[in-house]
Amino acid sequence: MKNEVLNENTYYEGLIQSLYGGNDGCFCLFMTFFFQHNQSKKFFPELESNFDELEKLELENCKMLAEILVEMGADAKFFSKSKTFLSGYNVDYSKNISKIFLSDIEKLELHLIEIKSIILKVRNKRIKEKLNPVLENKKKSLKILRENYFKYNLKK
Repeated sequence: MKNEVLNENTYYEGLIQSLYGGNDGCFCLFMTFFFQHNQSKKFFPELESNFDELEKLELENCKMLAEILVEMGADAKFFSKSKTFLSGYNVDYSKNISKIFLSDIEKLELHLIEIKSIILKVRNKRIKEKLNPVLENKKKSLKILRENYFKYNLKK
């Protein structure tokens, strides 16, 4: 049974579902950071702790979005609202550190725009409140990436 407080309409579920499990959603970004964290252990050990932090923040985002979806009565599946399924093909497997930083920064900037847009579209105050920590985590992640991109490229 759907929670009446969060059950505004299926439109909200679709927006949050795509952000959560879509091809360019938070879970895909978590998988990307998970890959980068593991790769950094061997190829960029000085960045391992940063990718570990990014991975943890994104997993936290996934958990918060899944919680919203479940409270709304949705299933929190790994696909977009248009039923495009998430897969490992959506992960960026680059090992070029400059490309990794630029790609990750771009993805996070797009996520920030998307979350802000969802917050503006949603009229349910509880959903907005539950999306704000996700937005803050994205801002933290973007700050980590930008700082390290400039710091790392200055070292070269």
